[in-house]
Amino acid sequence: MLIILKKIAYVLIIVLVNTYICSYLGAKLSARMELRRGYRLTRAGGIGFPAIRFLSYLGRDSSAGIWSLMVFIFSFIVWAVVPFTAELVLIDMNSNLIAALMFLLIMVVLNVINLDGSKYSIIQGQITKKIISVLSFVIPFFISITSLILASRTFSLKEIVDLQRDYWNVVYQPLGFITTILSVIMILKILGLNREGKKGVSVINKREGAGFVRAVYRFSEYSIVLFMTYLLIILYLGGYKNLYLIRGDVMLGIKFYVVFIFILFAEKAMGSNISDTGILMRINGKFLIPMSIVNFVFTIGFFIYRNIYGFI
Repeated sequence: MLIILKKIAYVLIIVLVNTYICSYLGAKLSARMELRRGYRLTRAGGIGFPAIRFLSYLGRDSSAGIWSLMVFIFSFIVWAVVPFTAELVLIDMNSNLIAALMFLLIMVVLNVINLDGSKYSIIQGQITKKIISVLSFVIPFFISITSLILASRTFSLKEIVDLQRDYWNVVYQPLGFITTILSVIMILKILGLNREGKKGVSVINKREGAGFVRAVYRFSEYSIVLFMTYLLIILYLGGYKNLYLIRGDVMLGIKFYVVFIFILFAEKAMGSNISDTGILMRINGKFLIPMSIVNFVFTIGFFIYRNIYGFI
């Protein structure tokens, strides 16, 4: 029991600390890339800004319901099935990748549909656009990971990491890696986490500015982006495997922040012109989804060539 409690504490600390750091990086890099000086301590872009923003949320009145509570719970549960090291995992099972994808889908759905209705049809229409946009960008992400599952022939995240002892999966699945990372970039743009003080694409949320509920949704949005980024590291970039003399856990942290910072820069480099939901949906429908399907077809062909006809 003590070992389980220690693992839970480690996982919670890792999740919260990394969420705080990533929130700070998002504010700081956004300020720098917009040619603002950036601020120190508690102002936007400062190291204390995420804490001040969180406290400002809590200082406002709000009414938390069962749905916001479920969002909060799943924002933590989703991390229970992924291994941070070979030993540090809360729920260790052979199909933890399926569980991870299922929890991710539930968290996305809860996050985007749990918006209170409004008497204004414009607001309702924009909320609907957000729901469709976020869910549509999850599709190529899931298709690409399905291709990787087929190539690896396992649903275990640990086994997928072990299979990358010689070469990372990005070597075998470059198209899938590109598709998944672009999906994360697009979801980041939709959620608007890289623009402090601004709403995301097609987001008009009645709970914006509310107290604890808004803090929960903010944390949930970060959990979605960070969890998808972490899955990228596990599935395509060797996860927690050692790299020469560099320890696996250290290497995991390096890869995570390198990829996350790249995602921040890429989202900002797209500019504000590519911010309309219609444009993002066309990019998804004409590029990301077809590219993920092409990757899936190639993977099936390789699978048949290697396993049915016996070629290597």
